[in-house]
Amino acid sequence: MKLFRWCAPSRSAREVRRHPLHLQKNASARLDSAGGDLNPQAARLISFWHANRLETGLPDRQSFDPSCMTEWLGYISIYEYEPAKDDFRNRLEGSYVADLTGENWTGHYASEVDMRFGARFLRDLKETRVQRVPLVDLVQIFQNDYGVALRVMLPVSRRSGREADQIFVAIFAGGVGQPAVA
Repeated sequence: MKLFRWCAPSRSAREVRRHPLHLQKNASARLDSAGGDLNPQAARLISFWHANRLETGLPDRQSFDPSCMTEWLGYISIYEYEPAKDDFRNRLEGSYVADLTGENWTGHYASEVDMRFGARFLRDLKETRVQRVPLVDLVQIFQNDYGVALRVMLPVSRRSGREADQIFVAIFAGGVGQPAVA
């Protein structure tokens, strides 16, 4: 499945590696989530999401129990949609994500991330919620000199597939085609 973003069409990970992108503060590169050469850990997480989808097209929150996701626990942050604010609150920041960025955004809203970094994080979360499919892209890590990271956004429903009201956001340093550093 291919997703498109206004700034760049979806690309294979191989294409991104052949033609490196110089990501700037407001840029990211959307990747094809079905790409065969994504980071193996990210590819397994996307496969896990697909394997747990219900007839409604979304996995429910019970499928994303921590005991089933030990491989990815520290790499995931959970953002929950709050309709009254039309924003997503970070309910849990993965320990690896906090170490990678040097910050813990638990309790904060996606719009606060955007204000701080001039990013489009809230828009990406909303797009993932509406599209109801994984979003995979390369993003810049602004807080530290890690360069580019692979970001996977997975919509999940707390109410048995009715609507995507949580987005699991996984961050893997190093980009594509290599395992994340533990």
